[in-house]
Amino acid sequence: MPLLALSGAAIGVALEQAREFQDERLRDDLELVGRAIRLPLSDALLSDDIARVQAHLDAVFEIGRVYGASVYDTNGELVAAAGVTERDLSESLLAEQVVLTGEQRDSYREVAGRDVFSQFIPVNDRAGRLIGFMQLNRRAEDFEQSFSQLERIAWVSWSIVALALVSILGVGYYRTRRQQQLEISTRLREHEKMAAIGQLSRGVAHELGAPLTVIAGRAKRLQERHTDAESQRQLSAIRGQVERLTKLVQQLLDFSRTPISQPQPVSLAALIQQAANAVQHEQTDRAPDLILDLPTPELRVHADGSRLELALVNLLRNALQAAAAQVRVDVKTTGPDRCVIVVSDDGPGLPQSSTTEQLVEPFTTTKPIGEGTGLGLAIVAHIIDAHAGRFTLQNRPEGGCEARVLLPCEITKES
Repeated sequence: MPLLALSGAAIGVALEQAREFQDERLRDDLELVGRAIRLPLSDALLSDDIARVQAHLDAVFEIGRVYGASVYDTNGELVAAAGVTERDLSESLLAEQVVLTGEQRDSYREVAGRDVFSQFIPVNDRAGRLIGFMQLNRRAEDFEQSFSQLERIAWVSWSIVALALVSILGVGYYRTRRQQQLEISTRLREHEKMAAIGQLSRGVAHELGAPLTVIAGRAKRLQERHTDAESQRQLSAIRGQVERLTKLVQQLLDFSRTPISQPQPVSLAALIQQAANAVQHEQTDRAPDLILDLPTPELRVHADGSRLELALVNLLRNALQAAAAQVRVDVKTTGPDRCVIVVSDDGPGLPQSSTTEQLVEPFTTTKPIGEGTGLGLAIVAHIIDAHAGRFTLQNRPEGGCEARVLLPCEITKES
């Protein structure tokens, strides 16, 4: 609407300028007619040849542009006339000004009951002395008619453009609103699905937790009683499977936890270092190298520290499991209040057909059966989203995978 109003105002100003230009052109037409016959009229008046004066006026009147033409002496008395004109201008102030100044004048007047535009043109002899003046009349409506068609075309064109613009905007708004509604509906269903999965996970974890603890304890006691090799092998296998299930239960609990608590400013470098320490305790001597390029301690994020650390732990664990020789962590600032954590590995990379949205779905994994729960990246995405961040995965051109975590941040100087 502001755009339409502005364009309408611009058209109005342009039309007003065009109207002034048109009026000026019509005035020039009358002036050209007057100048064309002024010298012959002057000679005819000097020779007192009224018939020749009348002939010149009749010729002007027949042009069709002039509604009336007349010649007066310096006293304002009519000498000759053609068409509609005023008989006596002896009392006219405008005629008096023409006689006194010898300059051309014009004005809108009423002649014979009609509104006309009158132009008073002084008539001089060849020596430049004023010997009379002529009055050329043109109907005022001629000025309006000459402009009305242009005005109609302009406003009709503006109306068509305005209608088209409103239609386009209306359709665009409807489509955008529809798309937003679909996106909101999709996100709502996604949240409902995640809530249902979280509730299910919490129930499963609760039901499995106690039996697994009992199995682990009894397997340990049996190992202490039966020291023969076969018993130790079988019981170690049982304890290994129980430990794997216990980790799964812990991940289910991590996934089903309530939203983050009140965020507090936390040093991003300290969080990454804590997550790295936690993961390195799980690694063997032949594990890939973990290289950290930490930011300054002043770079802080508003976060639930324990939950964000859990996300980083899962992210680093996944990278170390996929890497061949090295995992690298870099932190970059992308603006005054945004930073990105980049975790890259030199492993085989992601399947070409997989997207970030697919890989962060709960229970989706690219690892062999029995080696992954499909919850690690889902936990990462869930926690990052709760911190108003963004999590993406992509393959690196040189090979391997690159995970990016974009978070709000700030640089705070310690007092």
